[in-house]
Amino acid sequence: MKIISLNCCGSKDHVKRKWIRQVCTSSNVQFLGLQESKMSRLNLFRLKSIWGNSQFDYAVSLSRGFSGGIVSIWDPNAFIKDRIWCDDNFVIVKGKWVREDMNVFMVNVYASQPVSEKAALWNKLSAFMSSNVGEYILFGDWNLVRVDNERSKSEFCILDASNFNHFVDSNLLHEVPLGGLQYTWRNKAGVVMSRGSSDHSPIMLFQDKADFGPTYFKVFALWFDRHHFDAIVSNAWSQINVDINAPLTIKFRSLKLKLKDWIKLSRLNESVRLKDITRKIDDLDILIDTGAANSSHITDRNNLSQERNDMN
Repeated sequence: MKIISLNCCGSKDHVKRKWIRQVCTSSNVQFLGLQESKMSRLNLFRLKSIWGNSQFDYAVSLSRGFSGGIVSIWDPNAFIKDRIWCDDNFVIVKGKWVREDMNVFMVNVYASQPVSEKAALWNKLSAFMSSNVGEYILFGDWNLVRVDNERSKSEFCILDASNFNHFVDSNLLHEVPLGGLQYTWRNKAGVVMSRGSSDHSPIMLFQDKADFGPTYFKVFALWFDRHHFDAIVSNAWSQINVDINAPLTIKFRSLKLKLKDWIKLSRLNESVRLKDITRKIDDLDILIDTGAANSSHITDRNNLSQERNDMN
């Protein structure tokens, strides 16, 4: 599995397309995610020029105006598409990696600059992930950083980072180890790049057998606010059946699996409840609009609205 993500800052220039093609060919890339393609109309010749041959499949969210445009291209012999969802800020392709025998949602993201729009995007992606349980690989241009030392000579937005970190933690996402260049973007005050190159560096994700040590046992703070968390941990710990002299790591591994199953089921139940709340609010709104509602209906609507806000 080899995936490249790149903000190409436009795909019209043939020199730039040649450069992207060379990067993909030299690295044997099987899935390419482009952001800011600025492609307002589907152009298969341009996609072929980027990929390098006619053996490809694709999903495209066209740009609106002079910015945006998301393109995902992949080798159908390596990744078999099942379903596609397109939005102005993301393209999601559900499919199967053949060699790895792994079903996964490939999420190509381009986040807008305004903090409020990014926050809305994280909520939209979280809702999608809650409704579509499975394995996810997310990549793209987030237009933010998680900590201040990931920026140099530019402003760090604490609210932006906090919103994004909450999105990462609440969806049990993990940031993969990053090597190579420290920064993936440079402004026009930096070194002038050759014509056809992007001012963003491509990021490649690949599967390797490198051993980064044991996986960390993580417990997120927001889990403590969920109902029955203490009981789940207590019961899971008491039900772990291992030898009394077994290493503590074995018990933690079993506990981790039980917590993973619990959080998935909890998220699924919350998704069902959220849909039920929304349906009830819609029904109450109809009563209110037609003048058929009484004070009890209004109180119920306020309580349901508060519950929905607390869940979001």
